[in-house]
Amino acid sequence: MIEFNITLLIQFVNLLVLLFLLNFLLFKPVLKAINKREKTLGSLSDRVEDTKQEAAKFEREYIDGTAERKKPILDGKESTLAEARQTSLSLIETARAELSQELAKVKTEIERQSKSISEALKGDVEKLSTEVAEKILKRSV
Repeated sequence: MIEFNITLLIQFVNLLVLLFLLNFLLFKPVLKAINKREKTLGSLSDRVEDTKQEAAKFEREYIDGTAERKKPILDGKESTLAEARQTSLSLIETARAELSQELAKVKTEIERQSKSISEALKGDVEKLSTEVAEKILKRSV
């Protein structure tokens, strides 16, 4: 069985002194370091979260700003394309009108030349027919 003597009391005092020293020299500094580390990690985590939110905000602002800057450019592009289409259509219509006038002039000129050639050939036909008749009949007609 356990004997209660002075050594047990000394051991008990040793244990209390050891607990006091461990508490003072080991547990408090370690707990203090752990608490400090938790605070540091917490503040870093908060900073990371704030930075993420700020980055998301900047990204939204960038996307919105880009869209706003692109809109006038795209509108200008559309209006320029519409204007170019309209200009090309008007140029095509002008060219068609000019070609139609030129075609009418050419047709008129061809008809005029055809009539003059036809009349010249009529005169030649009469002359040639007279010559052929004279040669066939061997006398003058």
